[in-house]
This record gives sequence, C-alpha cells and structure tokens, in this order.
Amino acid sequence: MNTTAPLRLAAPAWRRMRELAVATWPHEACGLLVRTGPGGAGATVRAIACRNEAAEPAQGYLIAPEAFLRAEHAARVRGGAVVGVWHSHPHGDPTPSLRDRRESWPGWSYLIMGVTRTQVTAPRAWRIADERCREQRVEIRRLA
Repeated sequence: MNTTAPLRLAAPAWRRMRELAVATWPHEACGLLVRTGPGGAGATVRAIACRNEAAEPAQGYLIAPEAFLRAEHAARVRGGAVVGVWHSHPHGDPTPSLRDRRESWPGWSYLIMGVTRTQVTAPRAWRIADERCREQRVEIRRLA
C-alpha cells in the first residue's frame, strides 16, 4: 500500500474492532490488518484480533511474534499479507503516541480508535516513518 491510497477496511472488521475495544476497555485492544488476496493499494483489508501481551496493557499494546507469523502465513496462502496494525487508545484520541511512533514499521498502516467505556471514535489511520506521521484516509467498505 502506498501513502496516498486510502485504507479500505471491511465493514464487518470495523464492527468487530469496535466491540473488542469497548470490551477490553480500560486496556488497549489490538490486532493486525490483513490483505487476504491480491490487489495492492486498492485492496480491502480485514482485521485479526490479537491478545495484548504488553506488561501494562492500559498504556500500550504488544502483539506476540507468533501471532504475527500465523497471520502472515495464513494471508500468504491466500496471496495476501499483513499490512498494518489496529489498536485502541483508552481515554485517548486516535493519534499515534510517542511509543506508537517509535515502534512503528515503515510501510505499514496504523489504524487507531479512541475509546471510552461505551463509545468508540471514528477510526483514523496513519503511515509512520522516522517517527513522522502522515494521516491515511479510512474507507469502511461493505463486502459483496
């Protein structure tokens, strides 16, 4: 995916991410964004939920390497790839924290949602390189 292409997220994935963010509050919910077939920049991505392995899950997230490897393998079997991460910011706004910026992988999309006990903000996506953030438009797409 390039930095000018929108992040096209499947509507069922967005619904599930919101549910998990509220259920996990006040901890961060997290997971991976996966393109499951060919398509490049215009492809719709799905979301995989991952367990937050962080020592302080209210302050950040950590996805186990094994979870990433399983998701990457499953996506590759279908001609796709892991293309990013999604996570929630409890009581926060959906912009990358300093930690998010420092731990980002160049070329990936980072979808963040702010969450309270009962509400979730609209998702915002970011491309991060050298701790600089560039917002990526998010499109929620129905699947045929």
